[in-house]
Amino acid sequence: MPRVPKPLDTARFQQDPCALLTSAQLQPFKLGNKPGDPRKVPTPSCAWYDYVDAKMSLSVTIATDRDGLAGLYQRQKNFKVFEPLKVEDYPGAIVAGALDQRPQGVCDVEFAVTDKLSISVQTNLSTPDKATNPCGPTKAAAAEVLKTLKATN
Repeated sequence: MPRVPKPLDTARFQQDPCALLTSAQLQPFKLGNKPGDPRKVPTPSCAWYDYVDAKMSLSVTIATDRDGLAGLYQRQKNFKVFEPLKVEDYPGAIVAGALDQRPQGVCDVEFAVTDKLSISVQTNLSTPDKATNPCGPTKAAAAEVLKTLKATN
């Protein structure tokens, strides 16, 4: 199993998960002028929605209930899709539960920030283009989340 290069502290973002992406970081997704919708239960998360201009939603979840990368690899057999990848140097995977929803415009990238904690970034394109892989924006958003975390650690 891959290792996390440098553990990143997420404590302050667990209190304010919407701070993981700034409005400037959300601009490329056309979500920069939308307030995030924060949730603390069951895990800290924030979602941005705009089905008019951006035609998508984007959510970031600090997966405090999943045992990080080890848990992700242990659950690998439960996923319909499990494609290992790196977000910069941080290990993770494109995952999908019972159904591969990428043809419907849904992509979920989960990457580890410590040995025991992972972050899930999901995008849902409301008008998926058959020629477009929805995981492009998801990977880009995951890289932005990682930039925020690295800047505060």
